[in-house]
Amino acid sequence: AAWLHWKRFRVPITVAAGAASVAGIVVALVVAALGERVESAQNLILGLVLLLGIGTFLFAMWWDSSDRARLTRRSDVAFWLHLLAAPMIVHPVFTLLGLNDGRATIGEGLVVILLYVVIGLTALAIDRRALLVSALAYVLYALNRLFEQFGAVELNVALTALVIGSALLMLSAFWHQARSTVVRPLPPGLKERLPLTDRTAAIPQPAA
Repeated sequence: AAWLHWKRFRVPITVAAGAASVAGIVVALVVAALGERVESAQNLILGLVLLLGIGTFLFAMWWDSSDRARLTRRSDVAFWLHLLAAPMIVHPVFTLLGLNDGRATIGEGLVVILLYVVIGLTALAIDRRALLVSALAYVLYALNRLFEQFGAVELNVALTALVIGSALLMLSAFWHQARSTVVRPLPPGLKERLPLTDRTAAIPQPAA
């Protein structure tokens, strides 16, 4: 139904809605097949959601690579797919790391921050901020726990907000420069599939 709706009306969010429906059906079928064992198979379900998220992300990249200058609806389709894929990837990863049990250690906190850096580099390369936003709550929690571990209990919330806020503000201000730096050393074959770093050259110029 979603595909027919897309073919008829070309509404960008329709493809993401269809992908979400397919992913939901797959997860529901697995949960139904597990039956009473579902409680002991939480990691299996999280792993399945992660795989579905990666599949959705690759599907989004397929749409993105077909409109590298982001001039058509295909880019809008990719945006909604990235918005869907981001939590499907981020939530299982951080949950499997044990961050949602409320007992994050210093080591786990550092791993979360390292993963957020990797996520940030990926977001820069594909020029999509959805991954950064989806992982933000987890990295805020991890930094909060780290400050607590180092004794800054009274200031942990303020310090966390200051560190993350400053980092994201700097990244937003220098997004295009940072993206050029990240994309430049990548292999040519990969760069040819990523959004253009200079889209002005791809915009048709009016005739004189």
